Amino acid sequence: PYARPEIEQADREAVLSVLNGYHFAQGPIIEKLESKLQRLFSVKHAVVCNSGTAALHMAYNGIGLGQNTGLITSSVTFLATANAARMCDAPVSFADVDPLTGNVTVETLKAAVNVATFDVKAITVVHLGGGPCDITAIKDYADSIGAYLIEDACHAPMAQYTNSSGKQFSVGSCAHSHAATLSFHAIKHMTTGEGGVLLTNDDELAERARLFRSHGITRDVAKMDDVDDAGSPWYYEMHQLGYNYRLSDINCALCLNQVSRLAANIQRRQQIAELYTACLGDLDIIRLPETSPANGATHAWHLFAPAFDFDRIGKPRKQVMAELADLGVGTQVHYIPLYRQPYYRQDFSTGMFDGSETYYKSTLSLPMYYGLTDKDIETISAFVRSVTDG
Repeated sequence: PYARPEIEQADREAVLSVLNGYHFAQGPIIEKLESKLQRLFSVKHAVVCNSGTAALHMAYNGIGLGQNTGLITSSVTFLATANAARMCDAPVSFADVDPLTGNVTVETLKAAVNVATFDVKAITVVHLGGGPCDITAIKDYADSIGAYLIEDACHAPMAQYTNSSGKQFSVGSCAHSHAATLSFHAIKHMTTGEGGVLLTNDDELAERARLFRSHGITRDVAKMDDVDDAGSPWYYEMHQLGYNYRLSDINCALCLNQVSRLAANIQRRQQIAELYTACLGDLDIIRLPETSPANGATHAWHLFAPAFDFDRIGKPRKQVMAELADLGVGTQVHYIPLYRQPYYRQDFSTGMFDGSETYYKSTLSLPMYYGLTDKDIETISAFVRSVTDG
């Protein structure tokens, strides 16, 4: 498969310990997971929820996206990055991407903001595949237009980037953003099966997210209107509309030990990327991702997505995928640009999305996950050669 979770015995035992106990939901394990995530990312708040989409929705609601205040985000991302803003009834528009990395740039964001027909309240960047955007420059631009900056960091937990002085920062630390969101979907670096987290250093945003996560309910006596029942063991109050975005203790337990293994997971993914480069680097019909980004940045390698010259190969992408599947190799395309979706479709004949079109038409994700062996990569690479270099 192109992706697979890494589940160890310690993960199974952690889940069984919850199943053998009494708290399947709203118990102590979620707090343990949040504390571990706060320490890992050196961030003040980790608000765990039941999906990466929910994490984005909590972030967008928390910063006040709405009918008259909208979002600019990448055109090349999964649907959730934009959909969560529409769930706030906010307008959404898209920025083009660098045709080589698939990431937005300051220039593409400026172009999108300049033609937006709404007040841009937020910019969400996507660190596509695990390679960080130029987040410090984008932060400066977002500040200059008074916009919040959110990181959809689902592909890039703990990827490293530097500022103009060469100081290194981790994706997820929110050092240059108001919030970062992660997914704990089954194929991500860390998994709860389905789940997500909102990371932030903003106390008020974290508090709003926690309310939003659980029906808008507060049990804080100091914030209750009914002074007679406040503090009673059964009593709670709902002061705003919220959702049930809670994650069970069973799911949280699955992830607890994986947090401690994230560094090793990323290190192995780097080795896999380097081995792919050694095996396929001489093919002129494939452009491989950079394994050593400039300026001290590091890649988290959620995806290994070369650019294929399908015209020179003489086969359409779907045929290449089918032939690799027949040989036992799973591949995928990340992603169909959002402006191509019927829900978001808009006129892009003006060339506004030339970079996105170039990236989309050539990209194909090869298997990338912790459990791949060196022999697996050599075999996959040999099959890629046999299918494309005929």
